[in-house]
Amino acid sequence: MSRVYVPRIDLSTQNQIHLVAADRKDPVGSELLILPAWLSVPEEHAQRLVLKMDPGSAFGTGSHPTTRLCLEALEAAPPRGLRVADLGCGSGVLGLAALGLGAREVLAVDTDSLAVRATSENAVLNNLAPGALRVRQGSLETLEPLLTGKPADLLLCNILAPVIEALAPGFQSILSANGRGLLSGLLVEQAPRLTEVLEVLGWSVQALGSQGRWGLLEIRRQAP
Repeated sequence: MSRVYVPRIDLSTQNQIHLVAADRKDPVGSELLILPAWLSVPEEHAQRLVLKMDPGSAFGTGSHPTTRLCLEALEAAPPRGLRVADLGCGSGVLGLAALGLGAREVLAVDTDSLAVRATSENAVLNNLAPGALRVRQGSLETLEPLLTGKPADLLLCNILAPVIEALAPGFQSILSANGRGLLSGLLVEQAPRLTEVLEVLGWSVQALGSQGRWGLLEIRRQAP
């Protein structure tokens, strides 16, 4: 498979300024709390699942609508016992949330070496068990061997619509027959074209939600 560069919505500086300036404690949904690593858990959020993040370390600390859409979808259908693939992991926040919500393991890749380092560092901040989250630099061609021939039960892919479209032919090899994928990073007006492409490739596509201009799609394999 040819190498595909995975760009992201480059909001790292915006997120860093926003979180650092406000020391932001960021509740998501009804169960999650994204917390800058240097802050203590506020008493009013003591019952939430806390995701400690270094907001200056990479891309995506939870404040962008695409990340929040994915987090809320994970909360709505917790991945208990599932094997999760995170394609374009950024800061690792989605993988960390998946593990906190019961995932068995997360295999993550990103084309950016800074994102790989940030995901590793944020995993340490959250005291993960050894091997619970494995991250490598690369894209689909790296994720496939990382899965060691056992496709994931859940695919997380929060990047950009054109890149999702370019990567979509490889989804069959990384997602199990009964698995599902959460695809975000796309604008709402991009969803119809992406849906058409995915359906041609054999996926059933459902729009799960939107925030502002941004949307979230869920994919499953079409019934025979």
